[in-house]
Amino acid sequence: MGVLAMASLSLASCSSSDDEFERTIVGKWNYNKTIVTAQGGTPVDQSYTGHENGCEKDHVEFVEGGVFRNVLLNKDQNNNCVEDATQSNWTKNGATLTIGADTYQVTKLNGSELRYENTVNLEGVPVKVVKVFTKN
Repeated sequence: MGVLAMASLSLASCSSSDDEFERTIVGKWNYNKTIVTAQGGTPVDQSYTGHENGCEKDHVEFVEGGVFRNVLLNKDQNNNCVEDATQSNWTKNGATLTIGADTYQVTKLNGSELRYENTVNLEGVPVKVVKVFTKN
């Protein structure tokens, strides 16, 4: 009976640490869609259509230590997938995410989906932009 209780505790503690691991932003996140809302109106979903067939999906990557990579993949004239990547830095403090000079609020982060948002002004009109990413 004592062995079963210990095994249950071990499984419970592994499960808890797995949840924490899954909630990390570190890793590759595939572009999925952008949700745009102007002046508190109806949100408009815009699915990401830039993935090149036959290549790894376009993605952002949060590297341990603060390196951020925005990776787009395209095919060259020989039909080989080539990476076009830009690099910046990132920090996360609670729900506040800073990438380069831009600041966002993380609204969802789990093992399969990342969402972060900010509000920009376009010609004096506030527009909320939510970026949605998924894991493989």
